[in-house]
Amino acid sequence: MKQIELIPQFVERFSCATDRCEDHCCQGWNIYFDKPTYRFLTEKSVFKDRAQQAFIKKPKTNLPMAEAYAMIKFNEKGFCPFRDAQGLCDVHKHYGHQRLAKICQSYPRVDTVRGDRIDRGLTLSCPEAARQVLLNPSAMSFSEKVRFTAVKPAVYRTPFYYQELRQLYVDVLLMEGVSLESRLYMLGMTLKLLDEKKDDEQAFQQTLNFCIDSIVDGSFLAMFEQSGTMLDMHATFLIRLYNARLAMGVNDNYEHVVARIKQVHTLLDQTLGQAECDAEAQQAILLKGYQGHYSDYVESNSHVWVNYFLHGMYMADFPAKDFYKTFSEQVIDFFMLRGALMAIGSSRELVDDDVILVVQSYHRSRSHTENVSIVINRLINNHLQIDEAMLPLLLLKVA
Repeated sequence: MKQIELIPQFVERFSCATDRCEDHCCQGWNIYFDKPTYRFLTEKSVFKDRAQQAFIKKPKTNLPMAEAYAMIKFNEKGFCPFRDAQGLCDVHKHYGHQRLAKICQSYPRVDTVRGDRIDRGLTLSCPEAARQVLLNPSAMSFSEKVRFTAVKPAVYRTPFYYQELRQLYVDVLLMEGVSLESRLYMLGMTLKLLDEKKDDEQAFQQTLNFCIDSIVDGSFLAMFEQSGTMLDMHATFLIRLYNARLAMGVNDNYEHVVARIKQVHTLLDQTLGQAECDAEAQQAILLKGYQGHYSDYVESNSHVWVNYFLHGMYMADFPAKDFYKTFSEQVIDFFMLRGALMAIGSSRELVDDDVILVVQSYHRSRSHTENVSIVINRLINNHLQIDEAMLPLLLLKVA
């Protein structure tokens, strides 16, 4: 059977940074081995004595035994015991790719089979992957490769609105002459209204036509411009949401996992902390960052946030399911990331490394915890009496 590999440029250009990686992946993950590889490492490898102390056999997991016969036991620093002093993998160095755990063979690559299509992707929890996704203006261009398989792919069905809504998402995101927040607001209004009609094709099409007209004639843009700001939300919740407790569920053995997000927390404390508990002073700091160095960086690097949202759309196969929920979660993530960069930008110019630190550390942390968007929603809704469905739209406007 013929399958089409869809390959973004950010995948084509990705190469592991190995010992140069500032947040290596040999820590903090549950790393499982199948029985043959476990037996090879503990019985036949050149480091078999070390390997015999490096595993937990038959760990508690929902994975089948064939995939998870044994799990790596991290050392006292929370690192994989096969990581050498230079930050490289002893298993890979001696025996190559095929003897690695499945997750080590693939990470940060994420390949998803969707019918006769294979979508190649990368997760933003890896610093080098984040660089390839965010910093390259052509990162979201695609190439295709045909492959053949003896196995007939499972049928992958998409909703009737899949292509049309996917194209609208791209078209609005790439609009020129309006701010990113305005574009996201127009998309959000459209998706919120359509979410209520997705089970009725005729009503959905009528609503879609209305939304397109509202985008073209400027009605949605006028609504955004007339709406109030939520700058007090940034000042009130940013440090609270960004402290090390953001990584809920990360146990003490994984302290290195949150080391980089702690760097972000320190930067926030150095900027917003100047205002202590003065909410108005905190808002002034954030507004200074937004109108100054943050806006300067975004204006010169407009592809960064466009790539961020297109990458999220691609990885989630938007709008295949729960399209407004998917969009809402990404906007809440954006609120967090933008807020951190606004705070940093209040005291100095922003550079690419700031963006990678903020985005990668956030996504690395959220991959080790419960759904961060749920945590954020819970904290915000405990302090505000608002319609939860409106929350993402209310978080967009800064000034």
